[in-house]
Amino acid sequence: MRSMAKWAAAVVLVVAIGWGGLWWYAEARLHDALTSYAGQLTTQDGLSAFSYDSISRGTDPLIASATLNNVRWNLAVPDPGESGTINLPYVTSWIDVFNPLVMHVGLPSHIVVTTPRGMLDVTFGSFAYSIGLAPRALFNTRVYALTNQNLAISDLDLAIASLHFPVLHIDSITGRETINAGAGPGQVELSGEDSIDGVTLPPALVALAHVPFDGKITHIGFGLTLSGPLDMTALMQHAGPAQIGSPDRTKLVIQALHQWAAHGGHGKASLTVNIGPTGLEAGGNVAFDAQSQPNGTADVTADHLDAFTAALTSAYPQMQQSVVNMETQLSPYLTTSASAGQSLKVAIVYGKPGVVVNGTRMGDLPPIDWTALTNPPPPAQAPGDGSGAANTAP
Repeated sequence: MRSMAKWAAAVVLVVAIGWGGLWWYAEARLHDALTSYAGQLTTQDGLSAFSYDSISRGTDPLIASATLNNVRWNLAVPDPGESGTINLPYVTSWIDVFNPLVMHVGLPSHIVVTTPRGMLDVTFGSFAYSIGLAPRALFNTRVYALTNQNLAISDLDLAIASLHFPVLHIDSITGRETINAGAGPGQVELSGEDSIDGVTLPPALVALAHVPFDGKITHIGFGLTLSGPLDMTALMQHAGPAQIGSPDRTKLVIQALHQWAAHGGHGKASLTVNIGPTGLEAGGNVAFDAQSQPNGTADVTADHLDAFTAALTSAYPQMQQSVVNMETQLSPYLTTSASAGQSLKVAIVYGKPGVVVNGTRMGDLPPIDWTALTNPPPPAQAPGDGSGAANTAP
């Protein structure tokens, strides 16, 4: 009996040590992932600076976690040279031991944004963001880790902190993205859908600024699908936040896109907007020929434009002439019906034969010079110190 007890104790000890080792390893990976991404948010051009006071690990044996404490993200705008700081008490990530291929990221329900003009309060009813992980990425840092991303935000409110004055409300923001980093020429590499619903301005702001449609945008939706061998690892390294301001960034991104185009890359995108009485839908697709030149289609439709423009010019009479000019330019593509009011329909086909709009050829499609895009000529400089003063007329 004592022998069995010793064996049972030994098994429990081995399992505990193994479990502790895996728990420690998972938290170490989360720790490294957070610090690595935080480092990428400080850019070479100085327009983005990310800092935090400390990073801590969790203590729950069933949840591996890591947390950045007292986070500050300073963002600057080159022109007019202003900056703002996003302040968060924490940013945390965690993995549940019973679902080790999903990493969750959590934010506080209250975020403060400091600007030169004052402080803004951002609050959420709920915030959920999760990232699917490739099994191989658990033990190999060189593998592209992401397989999917999911975002769900509800009841987002923006207010001027000092006045407790609401500025904007959004009912929900959702996003879904699936990534297949090893896709071949005929496979989907990236697909995603995002939506923003129930965008509303407060009644006081609507009345003050004479905003039409009660200051509401019912729905904004985006869709994107990219197929073919797009090197996600290289593209994210070159186009990541830390590369902003790097002179080689544009060149490296264009090279990655050229490789994608040359190896069967193709894609499609869509946009849906519902505002006031009008619904707009736009979509298109693109593929590339043997010379990596684009061809595809694009379609835009919208209804009840007459009611939309009437509300717009009633709220802002100074826009009357601009609306008339726009309708004149779009007149070949406008129709009117009892059910849809004034409607817009534009169908575009483009490629080597040229650009065709609603069956009418409008002109040639200029070819893409990938070499020139990758190696653009240096900007012209005036003789002397490069200030341009030599070109100034007396």
